[in-house]
Amino acid sequence: MKKWALPFLAVLCFVSESIFVDLWPKNELYMHYFFVPRFFLVFLVFTTIYIGKTRAMVYGFIFGVLYDCVYTELLGVYAFAFTLIAYIVSKAMKVFYQHWLIACFLSLLSITILELYVYGIQLLIGRTDMPFEAFCSERLWPTLLLNAVFLILLSYPLKQWLVKIKRFEREE
Repeated sequence: MKKWALPFLAVLCFVSESIFVDLWPKNELYMHYFFVPRFFLVFLVFTTIYIGKTRAMVYGFIFGVLYDCVYTELLGVYAFAFTLIAYIVSKAMKVFYQHWLIACFLSLLSITILELYVYGIQLLIGRTDMPFEAFCSERLWPTLLLNAVFLILLSYPLKQWLVKIKRFEREE
């Protein structure tokens, strides 16, 4: 049962993004700003730091393909981005100390990189005509704010759960 804890947590974070969007109030603020939950990406960054690069890259690729199939019409965008972000975070951890606040900072930086990457791809293929300033004010900053609140509330329990999973794996 313990070996299913990490996949369960990955699926939970993946599914919670769409549940959050469905439950988010559709008021005037929602009409002007795009709050994009990136809970799986936060999970991926924390998994890279506290579990390991290889598993995080595998999870990033698998759930990136799922993300592409479920949420987008372009296959490969998120599969590549999630895998690359896990790799970059693993390289960054050779410089940084493995600390909860560093993980939160790297999560927000990863969200920024992902949002800029997706915006760039969408702009490149002509699927958006949103100016960069509008993208930053209407999508990037609200997304970072939403995910910062998520990090404040749930990043420490997520870290503790991942450390516990790693400890169980070592004992087996």
